Amino acid sequence: MSSVAKALVIGNIGADANLRYMPDGNPVTSFTVCANQRRGSGENRTDHPQWFKVNLFGRSAEAITPYLTKGTLIHTEGRLNPELWEDRNGKTQLTLNINTNEVTLLKRPSATSDASASAQAAASPDGDGELPNDDIPF
Repeated sequence: MSSVAKALVIGNIGADANLRYMPDGNPVTSFTVCANQRRGSGENRTDHPQWFKVNLFGRSAEAITPYLTKGTLIHTEGRLNPELWEDRNGKTQLTLNINTNEVTLLKRPSATSDASASAQAAASPDGDGELPNDDIPF
């Protein structure tokens, strides 16, 4: 039996998904997801968000990409593939990639006249529309 590192993430999409095709013609869409931790009191801890890069493979990537927009709450699980790289300043960075063929939409931002209120409501993991920190990018 071989070993595998698997991750389950529920969080908000940080930017609209990007669909592309592999050299063999298979579709893959990529996007970032932010998962905030909760404190023991149930309060969101937004001072240390955890970011993941999700790579969704297969025909489902083509079908779901238009719905993978900034602020959308999603659930995914897949193979965890950490990647070390150097930034422009020579500092080593870590990207946590999740390679999967399944993404479930949990809550999309609603289209209302007050777009910022909609984005905040969708971005709030508990759905109450309140974000304790304005530094969250959605």
